[in-house]
Parts: sequence; C-alpha cells; structure tokens
Amino acid sequence: MRALCLGMATVLVAPHLALAESKWLESGRLEEAEIRVLCERVGDVRMLARMQMISSGGDDWLRLSRQELVIESTIMGVFPLDSSRCYVIARAGPADGGRRRAFEVRDFAVSTEQTSVFVVGRAHDLPPDAVQARP
Repeated sequence: MRALCLGMATVLVAPHLALAESKWLESGRLEEAEIRVLCERVGDVRMLARMQMISSGGDDWLRLSRQELVIESTIMGVFPLDSSRCYVIARAGPADGGRRRAFEVRDFAVSTEQTSVFVVGRAHDLPPDAVQARP
C-alpha cells in the first residue's frame, strides 16, 4: 500500500515541476504597471482558475460552460471594468449563443517560460460587445 501511495504521489507531482520554479505574485500587492506587464504575458489559465470560472455563475452559466469554456483573452480592464486590474475574458457555450464573463486575476505564477493565471476573483457579466477579444 505504501509503494502504491508513493507511486501515485510521484505521478501527481512530476508533471508540475515547472510550477516549483515559478514565482507566485498576488495582483493586490502589485503596481498597475507591473500588473499590465504580467497581463500581457499571460499564456496559460490553469485548472484551478478554470474550475473557479465554471462554478462562478448560476445554472445557466454552469450548463453553458459544460458545453464549452473558451478563454478568449487577457486584458487590462476597459469599461465597465477597473482599468488598473487584469481580467480573463471567458465565453461559455457556443460562439453564437454563449455568454461572456470577465474574471479579475488575483494570482499570477511567473516563470522564465510563461506567465499563468491560477486564481481568479470576482466575475462580471459582459454584454456581447463590451470587450473585444484580443487575438
């Protein structure tokens, strides 16, 4: 039994060795200019953040996010969002009938290879044309 547990721990930890080399940065402790640089470098939204996105809304959002959850972009806030914060724009459901939400980034994980988002905060519903997705 002990060998089985150790084997499972190795499987669970080994794929995330790069995370051990990452620096965790809380957006609440950063200056706006620092947040802007990190927001522009985000290349990955990790599982915890995705799970927070899925569970953030009501039944309609949950149903749509089970169909499809697409990370459209990361941006510094534009109207109606706080311009000094970084947001992940996500769409749940099909492109023609889904809903979009903006999630404030709370924690970044930064390594030499990439910047990731692990923790998201408040969610904001967006009208379809409120924020244009960045390619």
